[in-house]
Amino acid sequence: MKEIKDLAEIDDVVLPKVGNIRAGVYIIALVAFAILVIVFLIGFLPGILNGGKFVNFTSDIENVGVYVDDNFISGTPAQEFIESGEHEVIYKKASKIIAKKTINVSHPVFLTYIFHRYQDVHLDLNQLDDAKIDKIINFDINLIIDQSSIISFDSVTNYIPYFSHLAKDAIAFDLSTKKIENYLNLASSFITSIEMLNDAKDAYDYLGYEYGDALVKAESLINGNGENIGKTFKNIKIQTSADTLKVDDNSIIKALKVEPQSFVMGNTTYNTYPSINEAGIDVKIDNSFYLSKSPISNYLYSLFVIENPNWAKSNRDILISKGLVDFNYLEGISLSTNYPSLEPITNISYYAAEAFTSWLSKITNINVFIPSEEQWSLACFGSTNYINDTYSNSLIATTSYDNQFDLMLGGVWEFTNTPYIPLSRIVDDRDQLISFVKNNYNSDIIVKGGSLLNKSIDINSVGAMDKSACFEYMGFRIAYNK
Repeated sequence: MKEIKDLAEIDDVVLPKVGNIRAGVYIIALVAFAILVIVFLIGFLPGILNGGKFVNFTSDIENVGVYVDDNFISGTPAQEFIESGEHEVIYKKASKIIAKKTINVSHPVFLTYIFHRYQDVHLDLNQLDDAKIDKIINFDINLIIDQSSIISFDSVTNYIPYFSHLAKDAIAFDLSTKKIENYLNLASSFITSIEMLNDAKDAYDYLGYEYGDALVKAESLINGNGENIGKTFKNIKIQTSADTLKVDDNSIIKALKVEPQSFVMGNTTYNTYPSINEAGIDVKIDNSFYLSKSPISNYLYSLFVIENPNWAKSNRDILISKGLVDFNYLEGISLSTNYPSLEPITNISYYAAEAFTSWLSKITNINVFIPSEEQWSLACFGSTNYINDTYSNSLIATTSYDNQFDLMLGGVWEFTNTPYIPLSRIVDDRDQLISFVKNNYNSDIIVKGGSLLNKSIDINSVGAMDKSACFEYMGFRIAYNK
């Protein structure tokens, strides 16, 4: 049996007091303080340093740009963290302010890092007057018009359902059924692809409307039934007489007076796009008009630029910023009045040509304008080479620039003032449609005539050009009334 030994005596452990507070108490206090610091750092400090809320910006209309304190956020619907305080919110569409409002964002502080706080801001459509509503609808249609220039979509070129946007906006504005149907029928006149067709059908179905005339014809066109369409082109004789328009003491524009006439513009073609651009239709010119016998020359354009220096090549960057020309404006062109050139002015835009006609109207006190497609086509019957299917290169070598009425096919492409509407040859009320588009929308413009680069252009050929585009084989003639 082991012997029990006595253990040495040990003094009791006594923790020191702090400020006469027992150790257990201040340890508990330290732990509590640490917990409070952690709670503060995690639960409160983020909210104090970065106070604000995630604000949801919504609207009943599509693709509205949201600006907060003049800083662009995104298109609706949008969500953005906005700092606490008072902020000005601006809604824009079609580059126009459609609504403004001031919002107050409160300053939540507890666990904002974990639990986000939200605030909803909705566009109040009551702030929109009729003028702003019209601009928004027109903007939607212009987007459809722009997208119509693309006839093939893929993973790189994505299709955007602008028809559906138009339908939703029209409903949000509580437009009448008649108005919405008119807008959709107008937009359907620009259908050039299966994607646009399906989008338009979705828009009609969403609204519960019966398909319009333009959509029905677009569906037949896109599906391709293979039938021929259009009236047959016929040669005609027209009555003409010579005229001159005095520009200044040293310059005149030789012109031809063309009398009213009915004729077939275009020819029989396939019911496919873009073949229908040239489908033959009956056209009637009700009033006589004058057309210059040659395209506007380098010299005449030089006179215009001298009196309108804002259209000088040196001002090109400003003109580009305004969307009036592109970077090719007057590229390679030397304007001079000291060494007159009768060559056609090229590398100018449709907007520049319009500015020229406005200037010429002012100095002559005569209504000068760019001819319509119908006027240009009728005048071709007075040209000696209109009957040829292709342009003869030998003819330009033997014909002076001041007699280019004989060269209406092949000198340069020439602007008309007729908007390019892909289905205009097959829809109802073509004249009314063209007039409405011309006055309200920024469509491409029809060009005629071809150039030395085009060997198969004839009187019925149709081209299209962006109004701001400049091309080295693009010029224009002027028309006028007396």
